[in-house]
Amino acid sequence: SGPSACSMTIPVNIITGVLGVGKTTAIRHLISQRPPNERWAIVVNEFGALGIDGAILDTAGGLSKGDGGGSSKGDGGVIIREVAGGCLCCAVAAPFTVAVTQLLRRAKPDRLIIEPSGLGHPGRVHDALQDEHLGKVLRIAATIALVDMTQVARGGALVESEAFEDQVNCADVVVGAKGDVATAADQCRFTDWAQTLYPPKLAVHVIARGELAVDVLDTPLDEGDGWVMCKPAPMSSHAHAATDLAARLAAKLNATGTQPAATNAPGGDESRAGESRGRPARVVGGTEEFATFGLLFHRDDVFDRASLARGFESLAGEAKVVRFKGVVRVSATEWVAPFVDAASGTVRLDPVAWRRDSRIEVIVEGTGGRGAGTRKEVGF
Repeated sequence: SGPSACSMTIPVNIITGVLGVGKTTAIRHLISQRPPNERWAIVVNEFGALGIDGAILDTAGGLSKGDGGGSSKGDGGVIIREVAGGCLCCAVAAPFTVAVTQLLRRAKPDRLIIEPSGLGHPGRVHDALQDEHLGKVLRIAATIALVDMTQVARGGALVESEAFEDQVNCADVVVGAKGDVATAADQCRFTDWAQTLYPPKLAVHVIARGELAVDVLDTPLDEGDGWVMCKPAPMSSHAHAATDLAARLAAKLNATGTQPAATNAPGGDESRAGESRGRPARVVGGTEEFATFGLLFHRDDVFDRASLARGFESLAGEAKVVRFKGVVRVSATEWVAPFVDAASGTVRLDPVAWRRDSRIEVIVEGTGGRGAGTRKEVGF
């Protein structure tokens, strides 16, 4: 079998997680569920130089080493390529691109799975997979982040690390790992934490012993609440004001002169990322106390950073706006999120790993709220 005739692209899943969370064990379990009529190619990256994870997967799949650093099963069903000695997104970017290109040419896989180093930045892996060459033959399917539920429950430096935040931010699906050792309280804390993530995730799962179901790889990217910034609700008495504010914000952002992405790679499906370039989809809802509105932009819309900051600062100046958040593309390979500087009150734009689209969500206080002058909360 091969890619569907309608897409003619190969689905690629990125499976991320910090060191020791169980990525290799989960991939071993996925291999055991591979449909017999599909050929898979797997790229494994390790920070060390020896490539132990690749050897473990070889053993799990009954694989034997082939030439060129790859591995091949007897029936050609699984091909494994190791890229050891660094991080896919920086130190070994060129070897990574070469490895993927060679795999696609030689193995002609039906699916590509990438396991970056636990120290890697998956947003940059996304960028590499959507360049002018690979972007023509690959379709990024669900990106999956494995999270140690016991670590989330304890908090601390690991959960606050840049690598962890990037992996979670970039993911479409978050999987709570180590359910066999996590307590019921750990799992509850993990679930509560996962529900606060922004952008919201398409799915949240809990697994034990790395037993990740193969269906997770095909999590639909154009269905579910994860692609809806605010759940629609009947128009409240003050929702019309939110609609007006949404229209003014959209006009202000569009006035900055959005540009198509320089890479022009596939992946900006209009059905889930704005109707078309420069025409964001709008969602308005809320309750009698608060109205919500969201703007969902096409992935290929690229915003001017300075103008974007001014647009967010205008939101901070709106008396009835109590909170706003977003992730917005500002260059071919960079998305940012707004944060308020507590000292100066100005809005700064910090890099984030999200890559699917651009979106902004705002909560507006209604007539039943606490009154003007409420301190703004900004984040994502």
